[in-house]
Amino acid sequence: MTALLTACGFDSAVTLAMNVRYWPSTSLLRRSAAHVPLRHDGVPGQVETILDVEIPGTDLAGAVTLETTIVLATGSGGSDPFVAFRPGSVLWRDQTSIRLEGNAGLLPVAPVSFKNQGLPERAAWYVSVDSAEWSSAAMGNLLVLLNDDNEQVNEAVRKPNDPKAAVLWDALTVDVVYDLVGRALEDDEFPSEEETTDRDGEVTTAALVHGLIRAFLRLPNESLADAIDRLREERRRDPSRLRAAVQSSLLFPGGRTP
Repeated sequence: MTALLTACGFDSAVTLAMNVRYWPSTSLLRRSAAHVPLRHDGVPGQVETILDVEIPGTDLAGAVTLETTIVLATGSGGSDPFVAFRPGSVLWRDQTSIRLEGNAGLLPVAPVSFKNQGLPERAAWYVSVDSAEWSSAAMGNLLVLLNDDNEQVNEAVRKPNDPKAAVLWDALTVDVVYDLVGRALEDDEFPSEEETTDRDGEVTTAALVHGLIRAFLRLPNESLADAIDRLREERRRDPSRLRAAVQSSLLFPGGRTP
């Protein structure tokens, strides 16, 4: 600690503090996890400070970045123009990112009571996505709500490898693809591939839709733009045909791989 004070041009009367902030890759909002004054009391050598913080699970998604900074807690009062004097001045910073969801694609789901949420009580699931936020990270914008009041859904969650559950999850896959692609086709402002860029390393909602169309609905030798134009026209003429095309591409039912 003494070495840090000396390197920064401070005397022993200056007080420092350690700040810890965090933010998920699905949000630009920074949240404070800890603010701890650092005591040195003139002790030479290293000073060890161990922080134990708890981050709410609702704030975690994708990759979480932890930022640790040492800041000036009280003004130095010095006259040297090259020495920090304002409280809050950052003297040292370290960042590390932790990917919570691995590298594979995950479908974000949440079990809820549809009765309590005002959703159709006997439904199996509800695909929630904000089609006005195509540029936002897909894993933060897309959420599948599973009806906790539906016994068949609960049984499928408890026994995901059961043949009956497999049919249910196949149907959910069809619904997710159909809903996402359908919403994009209905939106004349849906961004093209050239207008879509990943956000902080995370796949955007628009990029996810582009990937679904490219993987399941594009014809051989057809460009992505031409596929979107064709599917949009087909949906306007016959919405059921798009659902049938999704079912065919996903080999529904029975298309899931163990």
